[in-house]
Amino acid sequence: MTNLKKVREGSEDMIPEFTKNDIFVMLQTLNTKSIIGFSNPFIALTKQEIEKEWEKTYKKLHLRGLVNLVEGEVKLEEGFANALWIMSRTNLTVEIITDGKKKNVFYFGTENVVECSRTADNNYTLYMHGAPDNTWNDVIYPRMLAGVEKQHVQMEDRILIPTSMYTKCVENGLVLDNDKLEPFNAGQNLNSITKKLNHSIKNEIHNSRLMLFYQEDSKWSIEGLHVLTSPTGNWTFKMINENEVELLDGKNSTNIEIVTEILDVLRRGSINDNEK
Repeated sequence: MTNLKKVREGSEDMIPEFTKNDIFVMLQTLNTKSIIGFSNPFIALTKQEIEKEWEKTYKKLHLRGLVNLVEGEVKLEEGFANALWIMSRTNLTVEIITDGKKKNVFYFGTENVVECSRTADNNYTLYMHGAPDNTWNDVIYPRMLAGVEKQHVQMEDRILIPTSMYTKCVENGLVLDNDKLEPFNAGQNLNSITKKLNHSIKNEIHNSRLMLFYQEDSKWSIEGLHVLTSPTGNWTFKMINENEVELLDGKNSTNIEIVTEILDVLRRGSINDNEK
């Protein structure tokens, strides 16, 4: 990338921070109406307010050397333009949320992957990674496996949990309610598995959620996986939908099984023809 303030981080090129408004304005410049990972920040604004946001964004990016007006046309710095182009034309997007707070979205292109990371002050930093396969192996897998320790599986039972219940318990360190779980786990003795899972939640190292969005025939589909790491047991939870209810199909997992579950999410998605 040229004319960019770059910071080397491993093999990654880092572009400076942007607000959600900045990114949305630039994507709309490329005729992109919507993008995975972002809601429209201008939906409640008047036409005049939107025009002010566009003007503010252009001025800011011009001072950074990322945007120029050449013979009446907007010209983007090459590296910045490449990153935005991948984001706007991708057919495969991966979102990772760690501990309910840290959010990273990966937009896959044919030759590169753009990572959009949310900062502590709710701005965003863009990283241009290398080839898709390398990004999976060197970036996404290590993040999803953070806190994983080599452990044996102590039980083979599976459990179905409403996604909202799991999220509430993990984020607040609450105990799962067996009475509320019974309708989803008919005929199963929940005491032993919930006791083990509650212990893992109490001693949690990390909880991560991986969402894979892929486009086929102009229609977006979603696959997902939650991973809970704990010194008392690691768990994987496959995202499923039964009778219009979002559920997690959970089981006690080894570190190898966690990798296998992530690979299964990838297999169910599409890794070819990533750009429109």
